[in-house]
Amino acid sequence: MPSPDAPPAGSRREVLAIAWPIWISMISVTTKGVVDMLMVGRLGTDALAGVGMAMILAFNALCFGMGILRSQKSLVSQYLGAGDPERSHAYGVQAFYLAVAFAAVCLLLGAVSGQFFQTVAGSTELSPGAVAAGADYFQMRLLWGGAMLLSLSISEYLRSTGRTRLPMAADLLAQPVNILLNWCLIFGHLGLPAMGVRGAALGTGLSDLFSFLLMLLLARPAGRWRPKSWAAYRLDLRRMGRVLSVGLAGGLQFTLEVGSFTLVNFFVGFLGTEAFAAHQAAISVLHFSFMSAVAIADGGAVLIGRYVGALDWDAVRRTFRSMLSLAFPVMFGMGLLFFAFGESIMGLYLRNEDPETLADAIQIGGAILGVAAVWQFGDAFQICFRFALRAAGDHYWVLWVGILCSWLLSAPLAALAVFVLKGDVVLVWWLWSIEIFAGSLIFALRWKGGKWVQKRLVEDGATTAAG
Repeated sequence: MPSPDAPPAGSRREVLAIAWPIWISMISVTTKGVVDMLMVGRLGTDALAGVGMAMILAFNALCFGMGILRSQKSLVSQYLGAGDPERSHAYGVQAFYLAVAFAAVCLLLGAVSGQFFQTVAGSTELSPGAVAAGADYFQMRLLWGGAMLLSLSISEYLRSTGRTRLPMAADLLAQPVNILLNWCLIFGHLGLPAMGVRGAALGTGLSDLFSFLLMLLLARPAGRWRPKSWAAYRLDLRRMGRVLSVGLAGGLQFTLEVGSFTLVNFFVGFLGTEAFAAHQAAISVLHFSFMSAVAIADGGAVLIGRYVGALDWDAVRRTFRSMLSLAFPVMFGMGLLFFAFGESIMGLYLRNEDPETLADAIQIGGAILGVAAVWQFGDAFQICFRFALRAAGDHYWVLWVGILCSWLLSAPLAALAVFVLKGDVVLVWWLWSIEIFAGSLIFALRWKGGKWVQKRLVEDGATTAAG
């Protein structure tokens, strides 16, 4: 029985109880990237632009595994809601074994990735110095990408069971480790060599490894259920196949949407180093608002999965309304900050020896954040609808809509802005916003239609309630 002090099912208080540690975790993880950008920015505009491009391509290489590992949330939470903690735990175990396989692939990719980056980035208008710096960062980041995936597999399992504070604690403890290692390895402090941009990638990778080991040592199965033997941790190809089947939609969507995002950034690279540096700095800033909404939606998704498993459709809908009522004010507030203080924020990121070039880059970045302020409205809705539909089991519909929006709108409109209209990076962002609002409308219609009620993942033959 629930505790008398427990918040009402689907209430804002219940969503917040799960979401606030996720928010702190995500802000902490985002801060790792921001720390890289801020510290690398001290090496000059070339290094900042090169690392910005390398971060995007590295994320592109890792996103398929990330999408699959995050998709365990629907299985783990729905089986918990259906009262089957044993199978819930088993799906988390199989997701971890998949993370081990992905980590091995990262080592192989890292060994051959440097030339690939130089070929791609060298075809843009980025300077030779930016291309060289980006190649160094890209190769080192992929070599250590497996640590991030292993950490993600455990943190997603814990969040799926509602235990969001342990991943939060691991991320918070890893943050000073990341800052210290970056400071030492980028600039050569405390007797360590000055590795420049490679040191930034290595420091982040080592902090990911620290977070993974901490959670691995402390994680336990959810609730009162405990495995009776080590057999609960055995490799189960059938269940692993189910994790892959459910996760394939998330992995493909994440990969193809990030691919579209990468293509947009590739087009922006033709606008010059200063424009690209301002563009990357704006994306880094935008992560703070984006991750806040994602944390709320992620916490709500855990509850939606649980209530779908329990066939409590009223609680599912209450949870979604709570998600939206929490995310929208946050995104609106961040938009006001971007609009009012855009250039001041950009001044924290951008550095250049030429005052005129620096002033131009800051002005461009401020204008981009002005566009991002408008984004916040559509993004709040799109994020909440996406997470809710996935948690309910409607993975493949979300997959196709996400792919179509990103490849029929985002990438073509960015190409139109750069190559046909001969516009600047601010025009790219204005046209890019069309995809945000179009996606929001389509996802809203799907949720209102109620087809997601039929997508429950629990294999127990239970019939779902009416939509």
